[in-house]
Amino acid sequence: MRTRSHEWQAVWTRFKEGDLNAFQQIYDGFLPGLYAYGNKLVPGFKLLDDCIQELFLELYTHRNNLRNPENLEFYLLTALRRIIFHRVRKENRFINLESNLSRSFLFELELDQNENEDFKQEKIEVVKAALAELNANQREILYLKFYKNLSYLEIGEILNIRPDSAKKQVYRIIERLRTELANQILNLFAVLFRKKIV
Repeated sequence: MRTRSHEWQAVWTRFKEGDLNAFQQIYDGFLPGLYAYGNKLVPGFKLLDDCIQELFLELYTHRNNLRNPENLEFYLLTALRRIIFHRVRKENRFINLESNLSRSFLFELELDQNENEDFKQEKIEVVKAALAELNANQREILYLKFYKNLSYLEIGEILNIRPDSAKKQVYRIIERLRTELANQILNLFAVLFRKKIV
């Protein structure tokens, strides 16, 4: 989406002027990504459909007063996150929201399709195990940085932390994963090599 930001800005301008086709274009273009993010944030949340509908209703209702975002995907993700957290707090008034969400935010891994299927599955399991050791905030930061390609400034705004803090966290997480995965991948190679010899 980022590579086409100038195109989305033109669509956004038409939407703010009342163009229903532009509104439909934004809805169709960003709906899959919003669902994917929402499901990672609160897996199995029954009101996710309502949250997304509320987001687009708010956009349409207040279109004349909306700013012109530089990155429309970031703008929509931020708005959806706010709505989801508001709904979860409302539905679960006696549950600590942050601790309740600390078990969530897992995302799918994409590996090279040309690799041997058995070895690919082994690598997926190794990486999944390493990611499972991270907390939900750490997984969300990785997702926003590497899957959504957001800047540290944008990540900071979504997660309500300073951009330099977001940057430091990403570097720490990467270093941790690099160390853990290097050891695990070496172990995996040893197991595979031993299997082939036997």
